Amino acid sequence: MKKIILLIISLFIVNTLFSQILYDEGIVKGKNVTYEVKRGKGHLKSFTFIRNVNNPDTTFREVPNHNIIPPQMVDINMQVAEIIHDGLSPKELAQIYRSALIGMTFRVDAKKKELLQVTNFFYLCDEPFWANFSPDRLHDLEQLILRKLKLPSKLQEIYVEADFFVFVYGSEIQNIEETRETRRKAIEAWKQKDFKVEVRPWPKFVIKEKQDEE
Repeated sequence: MKKIILLIISLFIVNTLFSQILYDEGIVKGKNVTYEVKRGKGHLKSFTFIRNVNNPDTTFREVPNHNIIPPQMVDINMQVAEIIHDGLSPKELAQIYRSALIGMTFRVDAKKKELLQVTNFFYLCDEPFWANFSPDRLHDLEQLILRKLKLPSKLQEIYVEADFFVFVYGSEIQNIEETRETRRKAIEAWKQKDFKVEVRPWPKFVIKEKQDEE
């Protein structure tokens, strides 16, 4: 009976912790970082956006829509998944859901052809893992990504000239061997063939929502 009571108490504590959202809209501070938190609007209203206020380039840039996802982008996505995997503790890896999605907006230094900054992180508002991931731990991952990410040598110029999105699922972070194999195949693909990426208009419902917001 005591074990059952303890189990119920433990579950209550866990649920309470996950119901506490660290990233309310506004300014959120850790010991080593300050983030600005905003809720998405229109077609992005389900997402929470987190931006490091000390980013080197604070110029707003709209992310273009692309006609394909080339293997270079798969390479980058899988690198990020592996970097996050290596940056999380065993306890954190066990807590993350397979379907948990974390997105990032990347900006490249056009002269150096290397990652300049993680312009922002974003996640679904009802995603408990990332909503309760401390600012300092997020900053740790941010710094790891900036230090370790290697842009593909044949990265299309379109990704150098404009910001681009990166998306990583919890399953890609957890199943690291599959992630490495996916990256290996992507590298093989972009080395053997050139992939042309073009900007295409965003879907009409996205444009309409943007106009409505204005």
